[in-house]
Amino acid sequence: MKKVFAMALVGGTLALASCGGGPSAEEKAAMEQAKMDSIKAAEQAKMEAEAAAAAAAAAAESAAEAVEEEAEEVVEEVTSKIEGKKQAAEKAAGESKIEAKKQAAEEEKGESKILNKKKGAK
Repeated sequence: MKKVFAMALVGGTLALASCGGGPSAEEKAAMEQAKMDSIKAAEQAKMEAEAAAAAAAAAAESAAEAVEEEAEEVVEEVTSKIEGKKQAAEKAAGESKIEAKKQAAEEEKGESKILNKKKGAK
């Protein structure tokens, strides 16, 4: 009886192993299709990420150009203001020299008039 039981056990094990141990052809096809869909979705996500990165880079570049142009305008404006103030200061310095010379000349004339009057009074 032991031999019959052992043989039945070995036969049942062999039957189970040969009949349904792995996935069916449909299950294999479904798994392969899921794998392909997953790969396709990953590639699509990668392409979208690259496109978004390119768009962000283009936006950053245009923003940088706009800032650079604005900075150049500000520098130009400040430079022109500085030049204007420099010219005004030079003009004022020149005018003050002229005024100082006028005053000195007037003082000399006044002194010479006084001296002339003193000479005439003697």
